[in-house]
Amino acid sequence: MKLTPTRKIIAGAVGTVVIMGLIYATSISPAKDSESSSNAQLATVQSAIAGDQVQLTQLQALASHQPAMLAKAFRLNMAVPIGTQTPGMMIELQALAKASNVTLSQVRTVSTTAAGSLNATVYEVDVTGRFFNVDDFLYRVHNQVAVTASGKVIIKGRLYAVTGVQLSLAGASGSTAQGANPNNVLADLQLMTFSSGDSSTGATGATGATGATGATGATGSTTTGGSTTTPSGAGGPG
Repeated sequence: MKLTPTRKIIAGAVGTVVIMGLIYATSISPAKDSESSSNAQLATVQSAIAGDQVQLTQLQALASHQPAMLAKAFRLNMAVPIGTQTPGMMIELQALAKASNVTLSQVRTVSTTAAGSLNATVYEVDVTGRFFNVDDFLYRVHNQVAVTASGKVIIKGRLYAVTGVQLSLAGASGSTAQGANPNNVLADLQLMTFSSGDSSTGATGATGATGATGATGATGSTTTGGSTTTPSGAGGPG
C-alpha cells in the first residue's frame, strides 16, 4: 500500500520517538543511574573525609596541649611526689636553709598516715640561726607552693604544712644547738609533707629509759643465840 505524505510524516515521527526511546533506555538512563550511584559514593567519601578532618583537628589540638600538660604533671609531682621521698625533701630543706643563712641541724621522721587520697608524713626539724633568718626560712618553706591572687598555682618544690613552731635561745641551758651565740635562736619545727602511693609504716617511737636499780636494804640485827629478829631490808624501787 502506498503511503500518503501525511502517513509518511507520522511514520517518521513514530520511528524517531522509538529510536529516541531506545537511545534513552540503552544509554541515557543507565548513565543517569551511574551518575546517581557515583554521587552517592562521593557523598559517602566526603562525609568520611569530614569525619577524619574533625578527628585530625582534635588530635592536633591535643598534641599542641601535650607539652603544657606534661609540664603541669611534672610540677604537681614536684609538690606531691609518689612515695615519701624523704632524701629529696632533706636536700630541698638544706638548700632553703642555705639560702636563708640558717643551719639545719636535725630532721626526724615522726609518722606517716593517710590523709584522704594522699599520705601525710610528719617531720621534726631543728633550725638554728638569727631570728629573722629563721623567719625567712619559714617563709621560703611556706611558699614552695603558693597560689596567686588570680588563682594561678606556683610550684617551686614540695608542698609543706608547718603545723608547729617552738623557739628558744640557741645558747640556753639544755639546748641541743651547736654553738652558744646569744643572737641565735633554735626553732623546733613540725613539718608535714604529702605524697601519693601506698602509705609507709609510721616511725617507731623512742624506747623509754630503764629505771635505776633499787638499793639493797640493810641486814637485820642478830640476837644472842644467833636467831634473827629483824628481816633483811627490802630492795628499793626499780
